[in-house]
Amino acid sequence: MIQLRDAQFSDYKAIAKLHADSWKKTYRGIYSEQFLDHEVEQDRAVLWHDRLFNPGSQQQVVVAVQEEIIVGFACLFLNDHPQYGTLLDNLHVLASYQKAGIGKQLLQECARRIINKAQSHKMYLWVYESNENARRVYEHLGTTYIETVEQPTPSGITAPACRYAWSDVAVLLPS
Repeated sequence: MIQLRDAQFSDYKAIAKLHADSWKKTYRGIYSEQFLDHEVEQDRAVLWHDRLFNPGSQQQVVVAVQEEIIVGFACLFLNDHPQYGTLLDNLHVLASYQKAGIGKQLLQECARRIINKAQSHKMYLWVYESNENARRVYEHLGTTYIETVEQPTPSGITAPACRYAWSDVAVLLPS
């Protein structure tokens, strides 16, 4: 059974590993091979150490746990953008747990947090244009394509990223 809870500082290594492994699998051809093969683990470890050691007041990190193993996580930045609302900065699920509804559970928890804590019920995210699987999933979950913009990647190159947005995250919750 999957349990959702707030991330704790002690989770940073597990979150960083899940994040790095997800990028290695999904972002080949988007990020440089050098970065994915030799730098991504350290990059994500530093990021998650910092985010969970000293979280910003608008940061929300939720983990999905099964039998004490973090199998997914989502990170929000509440009230990030005046037009698009809260930023869904990350949502990753272990490859072996994908297609089990964990991503949807995490999105629903994000929606609840936005409804309870944010100034508006809007949420947006960026998805690389070539990540067609993720784009289809988010489109299926009711998001709207807004624009495509060249964005710098952590590996030092740029890639086209698509902004998607929900005008009201309540559509993610069961009726």
